[in-house]
Amino acid sequence: MRIRKIAAMAFLVVLVGVAAYLLIKQHVTSEEARIRKLIDDIEQAFEKKKLKACLAVVADDYSDNVMHNSKADLEDNLRALFAFGSDLRVRLEDPAIRVDGDHATVALTITGSATVTTEGDIRFEEETHFTRFELLLRKEHGRWRVYRAVGIDERRD
Repeated sequence: MRIRKIAAMAFLVVLVGVAAYLLIKQHVTSEEARIRKLIDDIEQAFEKKKLKACLAVVADDYSDNVMHNSKADLEDNLRALFAFGSDLRVRLEDPAIRVDGDHATVALTITGSATVTTEGDIRFEEETHFTRFELLLRKEHGRWRVYRAVGIDERRD
């Protein structure tokens, strides 16, 4: 009888451990799914020139190593691009997402293109490829926000 109680307790401990693991895994998986949706939302907002939607996923203390030292710098650059750019395309491809509590790192490839017409009616096409790009995210009020972006190995074609 005592062996049955010990076996039952051991089984219960294992069951609780497996349940906890599955709940944690499900939480991480659901956070990864939320981040993947965020990536899709960024692509769509950019291509539709929705400045407010683009900035909604950016933290107030945003910075990157491309040319933006603040969220305001990014906003100014996007505003100019949306004003003069047409046929905007961006792809955030092959995201590798690592979630650690309220922080996440997304390593991905960004490809983009735009046709830009300047005020003097000078028209040119620009295409940029980043072989590697990392987005650092954190949860703010229950929503993921990008607070740092690091472009590495930039290649322009």
